[in-house]
Amino acid sequence: MKLNIKNMLIACMFALPTVISASTPAQAAVAVPQKVADDVKVQVNDSLVQFPDAQPFLDENHKLQVPARVVADKLGYQVQWEPAGSEVKVTLKKDDKSVSLTTGDNTVTINGKSTTAPVSASLIDGRVYVPFRLIADSFNINTQWDNSNRIAILGEDGKYHAPAWYKPKVVAPSYSKIVDMKATAYTASPAENGGYGAIDYLGQPLALGTIAVDPSVIPLGSKVYVEGYSYDGLPTGGMYAIASDTGSAIKGNKIDIFLPESRSKAQDFGVQQVKVYVIGS
Repeated sequence: MKLNIKNMLIACMFALPTVISASTPAQAAVAVPQKVADDVKVQVNDSLVQFPDAQPFLDENHKLQVPARVVADKLGYQVQWEPAGSEVKVTLKKDDKSVSLTTGDNTVTINGKSTTAPVSASLIDGRVYVPFRLIADSFNINTQWDNSNRIAILGEDGKYHAPAWYKPKVVAPSYSKIVDMKATAYTASPAENGGYGAIDYLGQPLALGTIAVDPSVIPLGSKVYVEGYSYDGLPTGGMYAIASDTGSAIKGNKIDIFLPESRSKAQDFGVQQVKVYVIGS
């Protein structure tokens, strides 16, 4: 019996529903959310969700994006997948509720009625990510956010729950000196980088953990530990960083912390008082 090649390809696609072949014909480019933080955990009722590979993350708008398959399985939802050009249509079902959405499209269909969501699902590195809030709102699930432990909690049983995981207390490392500083934030916008864009003074790509310093106070290339700030897009409690950038306004006891997000959003950081532990180079 001859096998139809087209049918075989479709069968393979549905055998691995969250992985879409890179050979899918390209359509109009869809903006992919930028990962600002990936240290967020997700909990359903009293149980922490285990993500075997793709991890949840906060995007540049501080919206939590979660891998669709893992969260749906944890909630006990049925999942259906359909190719939609270069995107993927996902349908989640539970009892008498059906929710359909397509990556890159803000339209959500709930029990046959269409509405517009503020954030769409996304196809990233072959995985379908769905906004955490979209799942909660569509299925009327209680939500909690535990900022101290960076856990988003879905109370699917209608109850409120204590965190199933507690973030270990970060202890500042041994250091050569500690400096009280004022901190501001900057982005990869060329307007903030002398027209050079997303590279630091040493020619390296700007990344979370890059800071700009006055080299007369903190030598370039130094590894440091920064604590005392308050900002959702940065690790809670403190973070390690590399002093690999400079700035015309960064003089004396000032640092500028790079944020991988929009310039307008980074302005929310403002000016904050921090402690900088200089560890070495």
